Amino acid sequence: MIENKLEFYHSKGKLFLGTIFSLLFVAFGIFMVGISYIEESFLFIALSLFIIILFSFFAVASILKMIRSYPYITITDECLQLDPFTKSEVTIYFTDIESIKVSEVSFQNIIEIVLYDEDDYFYQLSFHNKMRLFMNRVTGFSLFTVSAKAIRKQERSSFLEIFNLIIQQKLKNEASIIETARKLNKETAFMEEYDPTPLVNRSIDRSYFLKSYRYGFFIFALSFILFYLLISKSDSYLFYIIISFILYPFARVLPDWLFGFKVRHRLEKQKGFTFYFDQLIFMFDFLLFHISLFIAPIGILFLLLRFIIIRIKRLKG
Repeated sequence: MIENKLEFYHSKGKLFLGTIFSLLFVAFGIFMVGISYIEESFLFIALSLFIIILFSFFAVASILKMIRSYPYITITDECLQLDPFTKSEVTIYFTDIESIKVSEVSFQNIIEIVLYDEDDYFYQLSFHNKMRLFMNRVTGFSLFTVSAKAIRKQERSSFLEIFNLIIQQKLKNEASIIETARKLNKETAFMEEYDPTPLVNRSIDRSYFLKSYRYGFFIFALSFILFYLLISKSDSYLFYIIISFILYPFARVLPDWLFGFKVRHRLEKQKGFTFYFDQLIFMFDFLLFHISLFIAPIGILFLLLRFIIIRIKRLKG
Protein backbone atom coordinates (compact mmCIF):
# COMPACT_ATOMS: atom_id res chain seq x y z
CA MET A 1 0.00 0.00 0.00
CA ILE A 2 1.32 3.45 -0.95
CA GLU A 3 1.64 5.75 2.04
CA ASN A 4 -0.56 8.82 1.68
CA LYS A 5 2.08 11.53 1.89
CA LEU A 6 4.13 13.83 -0.28
CA GLU A 7 7.78 14.68 0.30
CA PHE A 8 9.64 17.75 -0.90
CA TYR A 9 13.43 17.94 -0.85
CA HIS A 10 16.01 20.69 -0.49
CA SER A 11 17.48 22.26 -3.62
CA LYS A 12 21.10 21.06 -3.62
CA GLY A 13 22.13 24.13 -5.61
CA LYS A 14 20.71 26.49 -2.97
CA LEU A 15 22.40 24.48 -0.20
CA PHE A 16 25.73 24.64 -2.02
CA LEU A 17 25.49 28.40 -2.51
CA GLY A 18 24.47 28.80 1.12
CA THR A 19 27.52 26.80 2.21
CA ILE A 20 29.89 28.93 0.10
CA PHE A 21 28.27 32.13 1.36
CA SER A 22 28.58 31.00 5.00
CA LEU A 23 32.22 29.94 4.59
CA LEU A 24 33.06 33.34 3.11
CA PHE A 25 31.67 34.99 6.22
CA VAL A 26 33.63 32.56 8.41
CA ALA A 27 36.81 33.52 6.54
CA PHE A 28 35.90 37.20 6.92
CA GLY A 29 35.37 36.66 10.66
CA ILE A 30 38.79 34.99 11.01
CA PHE A 31 40.40 37.87 9.14
CA MET A 32 38.66 40.37 11.44
CA VAL A 33 39.86 38.48 14.52
CA GLY A 34 43.44 38.90 13.32
CA ILE A 35 43.00 42.62 12.61
CA SER A 36 41.19 43.19 15.91
CA TYR A 37 43.90 41.34 17.84
CA ILE A 38 46.60 43.58 16.32
CA GLU A 39 44.53 46.69 17.11
CA GLU A 40 43.70 45.28 20.58
CA SER A 41 39.99 45.89 20.05
CA PHE A 42 38.25 43.34 22.27
CA LEU A 43 34.79 44.47 21.16
CA PHE A 44 35.56 43.63 17.52
CA ILE A 45 37.18 40.36 18.56
CA ALA A 46 33.95 39.35 20.31
CA LEU A 47 31.88 40.44 17.30
CA SER A 48 34.16 38.54 14.90
CA LEU A 49 33.95 35.38 17.01
CA PHE A 50 30.16 35.65 16.99
CA ILE A 51 30.21 35.89 13.16
CA ILE A 52 32.51 32.85 12.94
CA ILE A 53 30.33 30.72 15.24
CA LEU A 54 27.05 31.79 13.63
CA PHE A 55 28.08 31.19 10.03
CA SER A 56 29.97 28.01 10.93
CA PHE A 57 26.66 26.69 12.24
CA PHE A 58 24.93 27.66 8.97
CA ALA A 59 27.69 26.03 6.88
CA VAL A 60 27.61 22.77 8.87
CA ALA A 61 23.78 22.68 8.71
CA SER A 62 23.84 23.11 4.91
CA ILE A 63 26.53 20.44 4.46
CA LEU A 64 24.58 17.95 6.61
CA LYS A 65 21.41 18.60 4.58
CA MET A 66 23.30 17.87 1.36
CA ILE A 67 24.85 14.67 2.73
CA ARG A 68 21.77 13.22 4.45
CA SER A 69 19.25 14.03 1.68
CA TYR A 70 16.34 14.03 4.14
CA PRO A 71 13.08 15.66 3.00
CA TYR A 72 12.70 19.37 3.69
CA ILE A 73 8.92 19.08 4.09
CA THR A 74 6.60 16.10 4.38
CA ILE A 75 2.85 16.64 3.93
CA THR A 76 0.11 14.17 4.86
CA ASP A 77 -3.66 14.52 5.07
CA GLU A 78 -3.43 15.66 8.69
CA CYS A 79 -0.18 17.56 9.12
CA LEU A 80 3.02 18.83 7.64
CA GLN A 81 6.49 18.14 9.01
CA LEU A 82 9.40 20.50 8.66
CA ASP A 83 12.90 18.95 8.55
CA PRO A 84 11.74 15.40 9.35
CA PHE A 85 14.26 12.85 10.71
CA THR A 86 16.44 15.61 12.16
CA LYS A 87 16.76 17.42 15.50
CA SER A 88 14.92 20.32 13.90
CA GLU A 89 11.81 18.24 13.11
CA VAL A 90 8.51 19.99 13.80
CA THR A 91 5.00 18.64 13.20
CA ILE A 92 2.24 21.16 12.45
CA TYR A 93 -1.35 19.91 12.31
CA PHE A 94 -3.64 21.55 9.78
CA THR A 95 -6.33 22.11 12.41
CA ASP A 96 -3.88 24.40 14.25
CA ILE A 97 -3.21 26.59 11.20
CA GLU A 98 -5.24 29.79 11.10
CA SER A 99 -3.89 31.08 7.79
CA ILE A 100 -0.80 31.48 5.67
CA LYS A 101 0.65 34.64 4.18
CA VAL A 102 3.47 35.53 1.83
CA SER A 103 6.09 38.01 3.02
CA GLU A 104 9.36 39.28 1.60
CA VAL A 105 12.75 39.35 3.27
CA SER A 106 15.78 40.62 1.35
CA PHE A 107 13.68 40.41 -1.83
CA GLN A 108 12.97 36.71 -1.28
CA ASN A 109 9.42 35.39 -0.84
CA ILE A 110 8.78 33.35 2.29
CA ILE A 111 5.58 31.65 3.41
CA GLU A 112 4.56 32.36 7.00
CA ILE A 113 2.40 29.76 8.75
CA VAL A 114 0.07 31.60 11.12
CA LEU A 115 -1.14 29.42 14.02
CA TYR A 116 -4.12 29.87 16.31
CA ASP A 117 -1.91 29.46 19.39
CA GLU A 118 1.71 30.08 18.48
CA ASP A 119 2.80 30.35 22.12
CA ASP A 120 1.55 26.85 22.87
CA TYR A 121 3.53 25.44 19.94
CA PHE A 122 6.64 27.33 20.99
CA TYR A 123 6.54 26.06 24.58
CA GLN A 124 6.27 22.45 23.35
CA LEU A 125 9.34 22.73 21.13
CA SER A 126 12.64 21.13 22.03
CA PHE A 127 15.40 23.36 23.37
CA HIS A 128 17.20 23.06 20.01
CA ASN A 129 14.15 24.32 18.11
CA LYS A 130 13.47 27.08 20.62
CA MET A 131 16.98 28.41 20.08
CA ARG A 132 16.67 28.01 16.31
CA LEU A 133 13.27 29.70 15.99
CA PHE A 134 13.51 32.29 18.75
CA MET A 135 14.63 35.06 16.36
CA ASN A 136 11.41 34.65 14.34
CA ARG A 137 9.48 35.76 17.40
CA VAL A 138 11.88 38.62 18.14
CA THR A 139 11.74 40.01 14.58
CA GLY A 140 7.96 39.76 14.23
CA PHE A 141 7.73 36.78 11.88
CA SER A 142 5.44 33.84 12.40
CA LEU A 143 7.08 31.02 14.34
CA PHE A 144 7.26 28.72 11.32
CA THR A 145 8.25 29.90 7.86
CA VAL A 146 8.88 28.05 4.61
CA SER A 147 10.91 29.14 1.61
CA ALA A 148 9.61 27.78 -1.69
CA LYS A 149 12.97 28.66 -3.29
CA ALA A 150 14.66 26.18 -0.93
CA ILE A 151 12.73 23.32 -2.57
CA ARG A 152 13.89 21.57 -5.72
CA LYS A 153 12.82 23.56 -8.75
CA GLN A 154 10.85 20.69 -10.30
CA GLU A 155 8.87 20.22 -7.07
CA ARG A 156 7.96 23.85 -6.29
CA SER A 157 4.81 23.96 -8.42
CA SER A 158 3.23 20.92 -6.78
CA PHE A 159 4.29 22.15 -3.34
CA LEU A 160 2.53 25.48 -3.83
CA GLU A 161 -0.57 23.71 -5.16
CA ILE A 162 -0.91 21.46 -2.14
CA PHE A 163 -0.17 24.28 0.29
CA ASN A 164 -3.00 26.21 -1.31
CA LEU A 165 -5.28 23.18 -0.87
CA ILE A 166 -4.42 22.96 2.80
CA ILE A 167 -5.95 26.39 3.39
CA GLN A 168 -8.86 25.90 1.00
CA GLN A 169 -9.90 22.48 2.33
CA LYS A 170 -8.63 22.16 5.88
CA LEU A 171 -12.01 23.12 7.36
CA LYS A 172 -14.07 21.08 4.89
CA ASN A 173 -14.83 17.39 5.01
CA GLU A 174 -13.80 16.84 1.43
CA ALA A 175 -11.66 14.27 -0.32
CA SER A 176 -8.11 13.62 0.78
CA ILE A 177 -5.91 16.64 0.28
CA ILE A 178 -3.10 14.47 -1.05
CA GLU A 179 -5.36 12.60 -3.46
CA THR A 180 -6.79 15.90 -4.73
CA ALA A 181 -3.32 17.40 -5.16
CA ARG A 182 -2.17 14.43 -7.21
CA LYS A 183 -4.93 15.15 -9.74
CA LEU A 184 -3.99 18.82 -10.21
CA ASN A 185 -2.02 20.00 -13.21
CA LYS A 186 -2.56 23.77 -13.08
CA GLU A 187 -0.16 25.75 -10.93
CA THR A 188 -1.82 28.11 -8.44
CA ALA A 189 -0.73 31.75 -8.36
CA PHE A 190 0.16 31.10 -4.74
CA MET A 191 2.44 34.02 -4.00
CA GLU A 192 -0.04 36.57 -5.33
CA GLU A 193 -3.06 34.98 -3.63
CA TYR A 194 -1.57 34.94 -0.13
CA ASP A 195 0.41 38.16 -0.31
CA PRO A 196 -1.44 40.67 1.92
CA THR A 197 0.34 43.64 0.31
CA PRO A 198 -1.77 45.62 -2.22
CA LEU A 199 -0.68 45.61 -5.86
CA VAL A 200 1.80 48.18 -7.13
CA ASN A 201 0.20 51.62 -7.36
CA ARG A 202 1.47 53.25 -10.57
CA SER A 203 -0.85 56.25 -10.51
CA ILE A 204 0.61 59.58 -11.67
CA ASP A 205 -1.87 62.10 -10.37
CA ARG A 206 -2.20 65.11 -8.07
CA SER A 207 -1.32 63.00 -5.02
CA TYR A 208 1.81 61.72 -6.77
CA PHE A 209 3.05 65.26 -7.51
CA LEU A 210 2.30 66.51 -3.99
CA LYS A 211 4.25 63.61 -2.52
CA SER A 212 7.11 64.23 -4.96
CA TYR A 213 7.27 67.91 -4.04
CA ARG A 214 7.35 67.08 -0.31
CA TYR A 215 10.19 64.65 -0.89
CA GLY A 216 11.91 67.11 -3.23
CA PHE A 217 11.68 69.84 -0.59
CA PHE A 218 13.49 67.57 1.88
CA ILE A 219 16.30 67.02 -0.65
CA PHE A 220 16.34 70.77 -1.41
CA ALA A 221 16.66 71.62 2.31
CA LEU A 222 19.46 69.09 2.76
CA SER A 223 21.31 70.42 -0.29
CA PHE A 224 20.77 74.02 0.85
CA ILE A 225 22.30 73.33 4.28
CA LEU A 226 25.15 71.03 3.22
CA PHE A 227 26.28 72.54 -0.06
CA TYR A 228 25.10 76.17 0.09
CA LEU A 229 25.31 77.31 3.70
CA LEU A 230 28.23 75.13 4.84
CA ILE A 231 30.36 74.94 1.68
CA SER A 232 29.85 77.25 -1.27
CA LYS A 233 27.32 80.02 -0.57
CA SER A 234 27.15 80.33 -4.34
CA ASP A 235 24.11 82.15 -5.70
CA SER A 236 24.40 80.10 -8.88
CA TYR A 237 24.06 76.85 -6.91
CA LEU A 238 21.11 78.24 -4.94
CA PHE A 239 19.34 79.18 -8.17
CA TYR A 240 20.15 75.74 -9.61
CA ILE A 241 18.62 73.79 -6.71
CA ILE A 242 15.50 76.02 -6.77
CA ILE A 243 15.01 75.10 -10.44
CA SER A 244 15.77 71.46 -9.59
CA PHE A 245 13.12 71.51 -6.87
CA ILE A 246 10.50 72.81 -9.36
CA LEU A 247 11.42 70.22 -12.01
CA TYR A 248 12.14 67.24 -9.71
CA PRO A 249 8.64 65.62 -9.85
CA PHE A 250 8.75 65.72 -13.67
CA ALA A 251 12.26 64.24 -13.67
CA ARG A 252 11.24 61.24 -11.57
CA VAL A 253 8.08 60.42 -13.56
CA LEU A 254 9.72 58.20 -16.19
CA PRO A 255 12.15 56.39 -13.80
CA ASP A 256 9.21 55.70 -11.47
CA TRP A 257 7.09 54.39 -14.33
CA LEU A 258 9.86 52.12 -15.61
CA PHE A 259 11.10 50.69 -12.32
CA GLY A 260 10.72 53.10 -9.37
CA PHE A 261 7.14 52.17 -8.41
CA LYS A 262 8.02 48.49 -8.41
CA VAL A 263 11.28 48.89 -6.46
CA ARG A 264 9.65 51.04 -3.76
CA HIS A 265 6.73 48.61 -3.55
CA ARG A 266 9.15 45.73 -3.04
CA LEU A 267 10.96 47.67 -0.31
CA GLU A 268 7.70 48.42 1.50
CA LYS A 269 6.89 44.71 1.47
CA GLN A 270 10.15 43.71 3.12
CA LYS A 271 10.08 42.47 6.69
CA GLY A 272 13.23 42.99 8.67
CA PHE A 273 16.23 45.26 8.09
CA THR A 274 16.18 47.39 4.91
CA PHE A 275 18.35 50.34 5.99
CA TYR A 276 21.02 49.93 3.29
CA PHE A 277 18.44 49.48 0.52
CA ASP A 278 16.73 52.69 1.68
CA GLN A 279 20.08 54.46 1.57
CA LEU A 280 20.65 53.37 -2.03
CA ILE A 281 17.20 54.61 -3.03
CA PHE A 282 17.84 57.98 -1.36
CA MET A 283 21.24 58.32 -3.07
CA PHE A 284 19.54 57.69 -6.42
CA ASP A 285 16.84 60.29 -5.66
CA PHE A 286 19.46 62.78 -4.49
CA LEU A 287 21.36 62.37 -7.76
CA LEU A 288 18.14 62.56 -9.79
CA PHE A 289 17.24 65.83 -8.01
CA HIS A 290 20.53 67.39 -9.09
CA ILE A 291 20.12 66.38 -12.75
CA SER A 292 16.41 67.27 -12.92
CA LEU A 293 17.14 70.10 -15.33
CA PHE A 294 18.26 67.54 -17.94
CA ILE A 295 15.81 64.69 -17.19
CA ALA A 296 12.61 66.71 -16.62
CA PRO A 297 12.02 67.52 -20.35
CA ILE A 298 11.93 63.77 -21.06
CA GLY A 299 9.43 63.29 -18.22
CA ILE A 300 7.24 66.15 -19.51
CA LEU A 301 7.27 64.61 -23.01
CA PHE A 302 6.36 61.21 -21.51
CA LEU A 303 3.42 62.76 -19.60
CA LEU A 304 2.21 64.50 -22.78
CA LEU A 305 2.32 61.29 -24.84
CA ARG A 306 0.65 59.38 -22.00
CA PHE A 307 -2.15 61.96 -21.82
CA ILE A 308 -2.72 61.74 -25.60
CA ILE A 309 -2.82 57.91 -25.52
CA ILE A 310 -5.29 57.90 -22.62
CA ARG A 311 -7.56 60.41 -24.42
CA ILE A 312 -7.50 58.32 -27.62
CA LYS A 313 -8.41 55.16 -25.70
CA ARG A 314 -11.32 56.95 -23.98
CA LEU A 315 -12.64 58.28 -27.30
CA LYS A 316 -12.47 54.79 -28.84
CA GLY A 317 -14.13 53.29 -25.76
